[in-house]
Amino acid sequence: MTEFKDTLLIGKQATLRFKATVNQGDKYHFATPDNPIMQGVEMIGTPKTDTLNIKDGLVNLESRVMITSFDSGSYALPRFHALRIKADGSTDTLWYDGGNLEVTTIQIDTTSYKPFDVKDQMNYPFTVKEALPWAGIALVVIAVAYLIYRVIKNKLNNRDMFGRPVVVDPPHIVALRQLEKIRNEKLWVSNQKQFYTELTDALREYIENRYGIQAMEQTSAEILEDLSCVNMEPKIYKELAELLNVSDLVKFAKYTALEQECESSVPAAVRFVNSTYLQEVEQESEDQQKERRG
Repeated sequence: MTEFKDTLLIGKQATLRFKATVNQGDKYHFATPDNPIMQGVEMIGTPKTDTLNIKDGLVNLESRVMITSFDSGSYALPRFHALRIKADGSTDTLWYDGGNLEVTTIQIDTTSYKPFDVKDQMNYPFTVKEALPWAGIALVVIAVAYLIYRVIKNKLNNRDMFGRPVVVDPPHIVALRQLEKIRNEKLWVSNQKQFYTELTDALREYIENRYGIQAMEQTSAEILEDLSCVNMEPKIYKELAELLNVSDLVKFAKYTALEQECESSVPAAVRFVNSTYLQEVEQESEDQQKERRG
């Protein structure tokens, strides 16, 4: 017995089902047909046989063959066969009618074999449930954009993200805090190169913020040349020059500084910061007195 859907759209798949009943103990083998089964009809995969049930010494089997077609038209499928090997060794051949297959390019009403009418596109109303995810995404985008705007605006106005004024420590306070940290770490004991790098970076940052010199990008010689035009005590200037020279030797010439040189480097840097800061305070005081006299 053969069962299958005898009408299908081009490119779709159909399953041929062949049922058989044999005695328990018999062997059943469904023969694999040639592929393509016939011109215009192809087999997908290989036939599969399953046992449906066993009752009263009889075994009900079902073999399935999946087919498809990419050419529309009517096809009279060939016969399929299976072998039943009985317990006494004899063999029977079971034949199955393949039936007819109708392959169409449009959907067919199988009751009348007429094409279905083409229906207009259906428009469904837009519900609140569908709109909620989009509304949520829009709110998140707006909130993020507003937060970025606030952060940028407050940064330009020297405020934190909550609008509070940001208190910026003066350059000499920042420098002294860094120098104190470097002194406490005592890096010169284990890594002189790292010690002098951090020490001179702190001084370069202070000089840049104090005098407006691009000290972070300049060499030691360029820094000293720019500072030579600044009103500064000769002794302080000389100490800075010696400090920068030792630093360059350690960082670039593989020089090993004496322990005394390392220990005196931080105090020399502190003296430079304090001295130049006090000069700034004195200069401001003199300027204010001149304004009062004027």
